[in-house]
Amino acid sequence: MKKLIFIISFIMGVVGLVAQPPQKMSYQAVVRDAQNSLVANRTVGVRISIISQGTQLPVYAETHTATTNANGLMSLEIGTGTVEFGTFSAIDWAHDDFSIRNQIDLTGGNNYTIIGNQQLLSVPYAFYAGNASIDGNLPPDGTQTGDILYWNNNDSSWHIVPVGTPGQVLTLGPNGIPQWYSTALNQNVPPTITTDSLFNISGTKLNVGATITNSGSSPVIASGVCWSQTNPNPGIGNSHTSDGGIIGNFVSLVTGLTPGIIWYIRAYATNNAGTGYGEVLTITSPTHCGTVSDNDGNVYNTVYIGNQCWMKENLRTTTYSNSTAIPKGTLGTIIGSSSKYYFEYDDNPSNNTLYGLYYTWPAVMNGAGASNNNPSGIQGICPTGWHVPSHPEWCELENYLEPGIDGSCTTSGYRGSMAKKLAGKQYWSLYGSNFLAPGYYQVDSTGFNSSGFSALPTGYYRSYTDPSPDVFAYENLNVTGYWWTCSVYNNDTSYPRYRSLTYNSSGVNSNYNTNTYSWQNYYAYSVRCIKNE
Repeated sequence: MKKLIFIISFIMGVVGLVAQPPQKMSYQAVVRDAQNSLVANRTVGVRISIISQGTQLPVYAETHTATTNANGLMSLEIGTGTVEFGTFSAIDWAHDDFSIRNQIDLTGGNNYTIIGNQQLLSVPYAFYAGNASIDGNLPPDGTQTGDILYWNNNDSSWHIVPVGTPGQVLTLGPNGIPQWYSTALNQNVPPTITTDSLFNISGTKLNVGATITNSGSSPVIASGVCWSQTNPNPGIGNSHTSDGGIIGNFVSLVTGLTPGIIWYIRAYATNNAGTGYGEVLTITSPTHCGTVSDNDGNVYNTVYIGNQCWMKENLRTTTYSNSTAIPKGTLGTIIGSSSKYYFEYDDNPSNNTLYGLYYTWPAVMNGAGASNNNPSGIQGICPTGWHVPSHPEWCELENYLEPGIDGSCTTSGYRGSMAKKLAGKQYWSLYGSNFLAPGYYQVDSTGFNSSGFSALPTGYYRSYTDPSPDVFAYENLNVTGYWWTCSVYNNDTSYPRYRSLTYNSSGVNSNYNTNTYSWQNYYAYSVRCIKNE
């Protein structure tokens, strides 16, 4: 049998990376016989096999009928022949090395003789780029000619580097991220950045999406978002975030906003030449976090106070969020140490919409242990997504309205002069001698309820059975308002903490119930809930 000699070259044109490269590659071979003479102008049969270097077994094979030219050159496309076994597009180029086995029949038939194997180097790995979804990472499509893809190990995904401008060169910036920068022909150019969107907006914080489209004349060294309520063109001299030198898209978290204020916001990026800014976006931070419904279908308005979103109405649900009913108490109901009851003032449901309901502390907690955390983490009687405020959460509210009034959250009794800011503008009994007390509204309403909390004098229910005589009463409507916390004094559940306002005091009372008479000395108070953030 004659010895056959192949001179082989592989041609596959790949310009950049594309989402789906053609599933074929060009193959050329010059065929000479044993005397080193060209096998010219002849039809030959060819079998091409793709061999795994790991297993030394073929993963794919196909056959062709090819014709050599006057120079003994034959050309074909691997991936387009008659398949004997395997699937060309399913070859896992990413996880093995491969070689090509060449077999030929000079008569044009299928009596093939093995000529040899040639190891494949880098060319077929363009197919891996097209099959990147095998690893769950399909590269994105570019938006314009010249866009480049790079792999980021930090988030295990592909990213696009937009095409640069004439005169720029590609370099590695911070964290090994490719960036364009200008040559000496175009020095001292800041980065180009866009402010894309505002989302996840609350009264005190929001997210900003931005895109660095060009690094300028040197790599980006810092980026983020600037904001101000007074400067219509905020810069890095105003409040700003620092998110690093990320080329492409990023999201920055803006915090510390004041509800109800107009804010000017724009993205920035800095390199050695200076700082570039995106477009200015304007937003008025919301004063509330929408409405919330309880399991009974009651709808409550809300208000942002500092970083907290409170209900601005007292709770009036008769069921828990899982639809379990809360027992109803009436005048004469004895409240025990674990009694779950709700009450209507004067047993009259017409009072419910305005004043809400009263609840015993066990009903508020619904089996949960006391909490002194901020946030409390105790849903208790509150709707899903909301929780019962703790003693420290009330302290945060009070210190926001009157900074430093109880920074350590340890002072008991009536503190400060923020009652006016919390009190609703009506229903309080007349008290005209203290202009900061809720009752002073009857004389002058100026500045009342500046917080939006809208506290009302709801009174409370109590039951005394020791000492005699027994006392069962609804008391202090239009005089005081009481609200439970989920905290206790000195880690003792016999002493649940509460807050209260009264018509003749300018301060907020921070205190706790004690079993002065017996375990049967218990009260039912109002409840406000805070949104989980």
